[in-house]
Amino acid sequence: MAGIREDFIERMIERLVAALAAIIKAGKSQKTEEALDLVHHASLSLFGMEYRMLITIDAGSVAGLLEHPEKIKALAKLVSTEADLLQQRGDTEGAAHRLGHALGLLQEAQRRRTTPDPETETLLRSVQDRLAQT
Repeated sequence: MAGIREDFIERMIERLVAALAAIIKAGKSQKTEEALDLVHHASLSLFGMEYRMLITIDAGSVAGLLEHPEKIKALAKLVSTEADLLQQRGDTEGAAHRLGHALGLLQEAQRRRTTPDPETETLLRSVQDRLAQT
């Protein structure tokens, strides 16, 4: 059963990487609205949940819904990417809010791990630094 779950997580991560690449490409092409739409579609595809719900409720509750630390980290990456897009659009308040949510998600992901994850630790520091700059 654990092998099936890990295979599911690996496929989800592969889909996340593809979604993030498409979102970043649209953002770099100054297609911010298209990129933001892709964020919402990625949420449905990856987590089976509306993005608005996942960013409206607190990080602890969202982590409880997603359960697995890798899924929580994946959402944090998506939220952090949206923060970049909002910043690009000039919405510093929205970007700061998303970075705060991403930070909370990453802290929840760390809390739920049995062993430290260097990638999550790096993402935590990066989001903290970006949040301090806004």
